[in-house]
Amino acid sequence: MWVKELRLVLKADWARLWMTKGEDEVRAEGFSLKDFEKLFVDKGEIIHATRDFKPISFREIFEKHVGSEAAGRVDVDPKAGGWGKFVRENFPAKTAKPAKRERPGIKADLSQQQRKDGKGWLNKARIFRKMRNSRNF
Repeated sequence: MWVKELRLVLKADWARLWMTKGEDEVRAEGFSLKDFEKLFVDKGEIIHATRDFKPISFREIFEKHVGSEAAGRVDVDPKAGGWGKFVRENFPAKTAKPAKRERPGIKADLSQQQRKDGKGWLNKARIFRKMRNSRNF
């Protein structure tokens, strides 16, 4: 139970760190304005930069406090990110592509002259409207 409470405390400090960070626009860096002992961040430490920089990770900080085994057993609150986000972050995505839906065949309406061989959006909209009206929905 203390692990969940510690996680909430660290999460609050984490949010405070990112809300109070300073910006150095010349070097394109973000740095901390205060000491955050629980997050292992000192005042003036760079927490965000644009090139060749490994940003600090909440998960790594949490694992330093409780160990990787206990950190893996903590349940994620669905309100704070949700289970979908948890699954996307912790399990690799499958590479299968979703099946494409096939559109029903549309008969060309030759009562008016077709432009671009009937491939234009205006022709398709007119044909679809005529088909929909002829079906008596």
